[in-house]
Amino acid sequence: MKKYRPYFMIIFILLLFSSCGQEKPGKGETLIIGNYFSSDSKLYLTRVYAANIETIDSVDLASDTAFTITLDSPDYALFRLENNDLYPLIVVAKNGDTVKIEQTNDKAWPYHIQGNTECMLVANFLEKLNREEYKVDSLSAIFHNSQSLPDFPAIRERLNEEFIIIHNAFKEYAKSTVTMYPSSLAAIVIINGFFREFLLFDQRKDFNYYEIVDKALMERMPENKYAKDFHIQVENIKASIEYEEKAKQRLSAGRLVPEFELYAINGEKTGPQNYKGRLLLIYFWAASDAKSRQTNPVIKKTYDNYHQQGLELLTISFDTDQKIWRAAIELDSLPGLHIDDMDGVRSPLQKLFNLKMQLPAYFLIDTKGRIVHHDRDFRELPQKVVDLIHSTLQF
Repeated sequence: MKKYRPYFMIIFILLLFSSCGQEKPGKGETLIIGNYFSSDSKLYLTRVYAANIETIDSVDLASDTAFTITLDSPDYALFRLENNDLYPLIVVAKNGDTVKIEQTNDKAWPYHIQGNTECMLVANFLEKLNREEYKVDSLSAIFHNSQSLPDFPAIRERLNEEFIIIHNAFKEYAKSTVTMYPSSLAAIVIINGFFREFLLFDQRKDFNYYEIVDKALMERMPENKYAKDFHIQVENIKASIEYEEKAKQRLSAGRLVPEFELYAINGEKTGPQNYKGRLLLIYFWAASDAKSRQTNPVIKKTYDNYHQQGLELLTISFDTDQKIWRAAIELDSLPGLHIDDMDGVRSPLQKLFNLKMQLPAYFLIDTKGRIVHHDRDFRELPQKVVDLIHSTLQF
């Protein structure tokens, strides 16, 4: 049987269980009753929080496949029971709850579960997820078995279309479930979930769902640790979105290029303010970045073609090893004036130009020090330079 892939991101990558007890939970305990016939004799229980995973217990199925687990969880918490032969099972429970689990022979979803409403919401989501992924596994099998066939390109296209249909339908199901039960911990599980390697909810495009769930959880269970952690997550996403919007405005066409001063390869301090009155191409790259190295010939050709028409080049790398940086400049015959910002990902320039180490990138600056265009796609760079030169001549 296939093993479970890590479907759940960041804060709530959830989990379950421990051992020994009775059929009915005491006032201060949570009861898990299970019956497995897995060939793997070990069952592991963990509880997952936003910042840490807490190992609780393990169960030995070699002596008895039926087990009872007692836990102390005053408030709703997320647990995961993991066995090498089965998909990990996520359970939501608190003191006073009884959750019953029975292993089945269903390959797509090998569990029958009974529990509280929160628990069943999560279980229903996971069952739907795994059944849809089971369909995708079938498509993958067809893909691999068809590669030698003459009509493989057509088969591949059809399989891709079927995968997209399955993925989109499941995403709509996830959105519908979150909208229907926004105050449940299941909503947190779903909203941070993946379908294969694809996030179900985009933090920017689907931010309204994050806000809906956050508001509902804060109203229903403001003291719950998972609700609090999700609230922090939402606040961080919101701050990031607001920062992105401000950066987009600050770096939009017509705005003055941010000023800075750093030591160049010639030992002198320089920055974009030193190029006022001239056309400037600022190129952000790294010698250790393969895509940057592939782009360097484009930069060289652009500079060689348009330097006589007034284009200057300032390259800024984020290499922490200056030997590699200098060697790359020489090997690639990279022209212009060079700066190596050895702060790398921690560089203030990363924030100033909203780069986030997504390299390479460029900014085109006019003679008045204004941003004309910036991009990470270099295919239209030569034409953008030509347009800038012509507009400058006409002006």
